[in-house]
Amino acid sequence: MKTILKLLSVLFISNVAAQSSSESISYKDMMYDNSYNFYEVVEAAEQYFSTIDKNAKGSGYKPFMRWVVANEYKFYPDGNRENVNPYFAEEEFKKFMKSSPTNKSLFGTSWRDLGPYTLDSITGHYSAGLGRVEDLYVSPIDSNVMYLGNRSGGFWRTTDGGVNWNVTTDFLFASGVNTMSVSPTNSDSVLINVQNASNGNSHGVF
Repeated sequence: MKTILKLLSVLFISNVAAQSSSESISYKDMMYDNSYNFYEVVEAAEQYFSTIDKNAKGSGYKPFMRWVVANEYKFYPDGNRENVNPYFAEEEFKKFMKSSPTNKSLFGTSWRDLGPYTLDSITGHYSAGLGRVEDLYVSPIDSNVMYLGNRSGGFWRTTDGGVNWNVTTDFLFASGVNTMSVSPTNSDSVLINVQNASNGNSHGVF
């Protein structure tokens, strides 16, 4: 009887310790600790959001779901994240800045940063924006041919190395082009995804 009571006590203490350990770290901390399996993070987040109104403003549910969408395909099906460094890009950028303190371009002198740098240098429109580029293509056959996909400004094309650009999607019912695919042998053969920039809904491939 004493042995059974001791065993039950050990099991109870272990269970309490395990619960305390799991409660001491939030799903947010787990997201950036790759020792946690992807699906462990999802389970912890689902438990957290089951106790609050996840649709309330500032609940954190939407940022979490963006993280899920951005990461699930990387770790499917086993969810193992231990071989991936979540700070890889940041660490590589710091190395670059340390090794090249005066050269701010990864492409040396072959590219120039043309800005713009502040909103007031563009236009007086109430929603000026900075012309966010979502996708870029340079033809391997003729480097003068380049394509740009813009978050809300459409699909842009140049055939003279960027001296002149023209937009070819103003007639479409949505103006966002966030991704493209170009034939490596025929740069006139292009597929683009057309999306509503305000909510990210796709209107299909054109």
